[in-house]
Amino acid sequence: MNRLWVGGLSFWMASVALAATQVLSVTGQVVQQPGTSPLRRGDTLPDTLHVRAGAASQAQLMLADGSLLTLPADAEVKVSLAAQPQVQLLSGGVTVLPAKGELTVQSLGSVLKTNGMLRLRQCQAGCPEPQGLYGKALSGEVIVEYTGGRTVVRNKSFRVGSATARPLILVRDPEWLAQDSRLELAVQAKAELANDMRAGMDAYKSGQFDKAWALLTAVREKSPTEKMVSYYLGLTALERKDSEAALSHLRQYQRDDPDAAAERGVNQLVTLLLTSQLQSEVKQALQQEAALTQSEPEPNSVAVQAFTNKGDPAYAVLAKGLAAMVITDLSKIPGLKVLERQKVQKLVDELNLNQSGLVGQDNQVKAGRLMRAEKVLVGSFGVQP
Repeated sequence: MNRLWVGGLSFWMASVALAATQVLSVTGQVVQQPGTSPLRRGDTLPDTLHVRAGAASQAQLMLADGSLLTLPADAEVKVSLAAQPQVQLLSGGVTVLPAKGELTVQSLGSVLKTNGMLRLRQCQAGCPEPQGLYGKALSGEVIVEYTGGRTVVRNKSFRVGSATARPLILVRDPEWLAQDSRLELAVQAKAELANDMRAGMDAYKSGQFDKAWALLTAVREKSPTEKMVSYYLGLTALERKDSEAALSHLRQYQRDDPDAAAERGVNQLVTLLLTSQLQSEVKQALQQEAALTQSEPEPNSVAVQAFTNKGDPAYAVLAKGLAAMVITDLSKIPGLKVLERQKVQKLVDELNLNQSGLVGQDNQVKAGRLMRAEKVLVGSFGVQP
């Protein structure tokens, strides 16, 4: 849990993982079993899934915990994240890179655990090499478990003939075990990006906010579409007392992933930031009242005031709603800048211009002038009981 301060208020927010498995890239026919529509880049998948890549196809997935999974042609895997990341290789091959800790892979009766990048290929009927499960530890180490023991493999290729036999270290890589170099570079680049993202998140969680800002900003430059970057940049900016940057990044996160933003309490945080920012801007405007009222208004600008209710008090809620409808329509006019109604209303409140629920037009105009509005739109309505 992380404690944040906004405008003198404190609250708690939980750090959480990604919302779902994401499809980073896909080529050809890759489907989620049984028989669903082909996957597309940007799709989200459940934590428990079954995916198959057809001939001349491939896909890259980022699991909900941040682990990376690459499926080459004719690969079929099942994935579960119920307790810890587990991948079952049913056919073909797979390349995995765990986000943290270990990732378990099961295939042809063998169990392998890796903390680094691991490439696996099955060799069965028609394979030019002896049958079995072939693998290469591209980084980190792989623990191969078999009946009666386990073997640790680092930066080498190996073959597992059966679940009861000790794996054999290979002196050369079988040609069919090699992976397309472009795909491998893409996987490696994504892995490095994921590592940078984790480093930025870890720096934030450990209170190293300047370091977190630098790391996360670098990730944003490399991958502008990574949604979680906006979230952590916003939280980091808050801790660095940069409310404007925090608001910008958190609002971007709201646009990119509205459901996750709601779950993480980002909407409430943005509201607090907007309120705090509004109070600061209104205070500054009041301090500069003389200069602002005498300065030239902003060309083609209009401030829309909340409508005055002159009828049944039960319909007072319509005052802001009618203004919002007018603002929406005016905002569609090219070249016209509609100023924030909330800021004008806050100025009215701060100047004590509200009296008996009514606001004089002269005072409304004064509030608009403090915002350097060229025009001020006022109105009233009445609903008789």
